[in-house]
Amino acid sequence: MMEPPKIWRERRGKYLALGIECLDCKTKQFPVVDNCSTCNSNNLKEYKLAENGKILYFTTVTKTIDEMMVNAPYIIALIELSDGIKITGQIVDCNYEELEEGMDVRMIFRILAKDGSEGLIRYGYKFSPCR
Repeated sequence: MMEPPKIWRERRGKYLALGIECLDCKTKQFPVVDNCSTCNSNNLKEYKLAENGKILYFTTVTKTIDEMMVNAPYIIALIELSDGIKITGQIVDCNYEELEEGMDVRMIFRILAKDGSEGLIRYGYKFSPCR
């Protein structure tokens, strides 16, 4: 699948996956918050999340609610990014049988859902195995 242009993948606050790092205790967090969850400091800086990580756990979702507008079944996983952040995301471009814990994955920019009534297309991150 062709990747969307870089300008859209890196658009701040809309599609770019940002975390925060506490400048006092060095804790990294996702999503962006106003205060550090470790030391409660507001001395924070935003940073772009790492794009590579490893699968910690994964499962198949077989039923969804209509509002999610996601076709089931799909695979969801807990990923530990190379910067230490743990994040959940959908796994694409492979079958369940190909996956294993510890597998390397990369964050990609894809369609999350299509709203048929409004014609809106929502984009965000998913993960694909590194091959």
